[in-house]
Amino acid sequence: MPKLTFLVNGQTHDVPAGTRFLDFCEQNNAPHEFGCTVGSCGTCCLTIERGAENVDPASADEQETVAMCTDVAGARLGCQLVIRGDIAIRPVER
Repeated sequence: MPKLTFLVNGQTHDVPAGTRFLDFCEQNNAPHEFGCTVGSCGTCCLTIERGAENVDPASADEQETVAMCTDVAGARLGCQLVIRGDIAIRPVER
């Protein structure tokens, strides 16, 4: 079972492969903020510090939203992530 680690507090959780990051956070009161939840506001920008290969690649729409929100290389939108293997994430500071 994949492990999801929140580097902001060091918590690690086992999650079933194929879990949407947004769903996990909403169901478990996880320490990550969301806004629109559809990939257009950028509130949930994060970096994947370990395991970026364990999520689907960013779509063109996601890349466009991220580019409007931050210049942090490799940033992703949490609302768009599906966890396929171990990842460790950190929110992008705004």
